[in-house]
Amino acid sequence: MKITLLVNYERISLYHTMEPFFLKEYRRLFYFTSSAEYCLTKDKNKILFMERWFQNDRDPKPPDMNLIKRLREKYQTLVFLDGAPHAGNHLLEIIPFADRFFHKSLFKDPGLYRRPLYRRRLFSDYSHRKYGITDARPEIESPLFTSGENASRIELSWNIGLGDYPRRHTRQRIGVALARAGLPGAGRKIFKSGRCPPPPDFSSSRRRIKIHARLEPVLSESTAYQRLVFIKKTVNNPLFVTGTVSQGRYYRELRDSRIVLSPFGWGEVCFRDFEAILSGALLFKPDMSHLVTWPDVYRPGETYVPLDWDGEDLEEKADYYLANDEERRRIAGNAFECYRGQLSSLGERFAGIFAGIIN
Repeated sequence: MKITLLVNYERISLYHTMEPFFLKEYRRLFYFTSSAEYCLTKDKNKILFMERWFQNDRDPKPPDMNLIKRLREKYQTLVFLDGAPHAGNHLLEIIPFADRFFHKSLFKDPGLYRRPLYRRRLFSDYSHRKYGITDARPEIESPLFTSGENASRIELSWNIGLGDYPRRHTRQRIGVALARAGLPGAGRKIFKSGRCPPPPDFSSSRRRIKIHARLEPVLSESTAYQRLVFIKKTVNNPLFVTGTVSQGRYYRELRDSRIVLSPFGWGEVCFRDFEAILSGALLFKPDMSHLVTWPDVYRPGETYVPLDWDGEDLEEKADYYLANDEERRRIAGNAFECYRGQLSSLGERFAGIFAGIIN
């Protein structure tokens, strides 16, 4: 018997969050499908993993609880891997129906799961409460816990630090098309997955760009507000390279940058974080101390430089780390080694999380 993996195929799932399922020691344990109807009517397996199901930040909708209940009735074991990019109080209504329930990032303070958060994100709630920012699209109400019992059932899986770097959008779209045609293995073969490349050159002699800050806001007013604040602070500052460029130029510029600024996007953890670390640049990012995630490259003063959520200390820290290149290189090097070490332990982590199921 195999384990069925019901997956919503798109670029993030196929090239990042599905990475552990394609490890050579586990690939044959799973049967991949994107059809809930197949699971309900034809599947003979007794264990179901749901990966990135009900996930669409651009057009969020409540989860199909009727589907969840029907799947719960059929399968002996149901594991739900939430695909949201942020830590928040999303899809909590599924917890009573799942044997295991995972988020990519967890709040350090479990009390936040019992608080109403605007857009189900702490940083969107921050913008909404402090600055009165609201969204044109109506908010989807999310159920809250009345006790800590269910909150303690939310487990940590892994974030988008796994998988395909540097990303190539056209190639990934082709791979997703193959996966949706029933060939996820073929879709994965168009990129070389795996592990960290050799360490980059961390020195500043070839890094002509002081601070890389090519940012675009996401399509949600409250979620995008932080990025807009940082865009406003950097756009006319000669220390920062801003605006948008082609994907190829973007990656070339990262390799030539001393510092990379990476505000929150749809979630706190961003592709740009890992792109910066792999390029050898120092990561500047709004303070991540409110959450737990893995791979964890958010150790203040050791693997990244935390910033105030409003960017009030951005210029001060920019001046300091541009003037103290040895310190910049130390933190950037630590981040690369920390990230590489965690990637090398992916198989052990996956086995540890699911030991009682995959064994």
